[in-house]
Amino acid sequence: MKRVMYYFWIFYITSILGFVLETIWCFIRNKKIESRKGLIYEPMIPIYGMSGTLIVLIVNIFQLSSDYEIFFIGMIISTVVEFLSSFLQEKIFATKSWDYKTFPFNLNGRVNLMYSLIFGFVAVLAYNVILIPIANIFLMFDVNIYTLGLTLILCLFMFYDFFISSVAVFRMKERRQNIKRKNKFWRYIDKNYNDLRLKKVYPNMVAVKK
Repeated sequence: MKRVMYYFWIFYITSILGFVLETIWCFIRNKKIESRKGLIYEPMIPIYGMSGTLIVLIVNIFQLSSDYEIFFIGMIISTVVEFLSSFLQEKIFATKSWDYKTFPFNLNGRVNLMYSLIFGFVAVLAYNVILIPIANIFLMFDVNIYTLGLTLILCLFMFYDFFISSVAVFRMKERRQNIKRKNKFWRYIDKNYNDLRLKKVYPNMVAVKK
């Protein structure tokens, strides 16, 4: 149980750190603050969480310690996760949130070499400065009703956020296709997660023309 909780917290924390990193990067590039969230409610970008969790898992399984190894693993995993996320977003929701076609050494506009190298450096920095201290702190605590309860509450709300965010974006695609829904659930989605609200949450998300 403690190991499952550990990887959940790695996912949760790296998802939030990804949101912070993207927000800072956006401000540096565009001189403005805008939403970079991957979910409607929580300040998280799950692809960072997925990358961070897989990196820590592989480092632990193979007992890697060299910064060069972490850099390589971080670069490869982050690139694969970003590519698959872009591909699935386009296929399921008919949208995209980034396009690297103007960058050199890009692959279908989904990933590019420069960001892959940056992700490698970020993986080394995050692992040594953030994730190792988190692991050390986590080992100090026992699994009890309080730590388990907090983890369960955050986990349940995160899954709800995943669900409602996915449903809302999928319904936005259906509205573009003039697909009508009449039951109460979909009317609730249309009312509370309309295109205007989703545009504020995902300002960089654009429809993909088929």
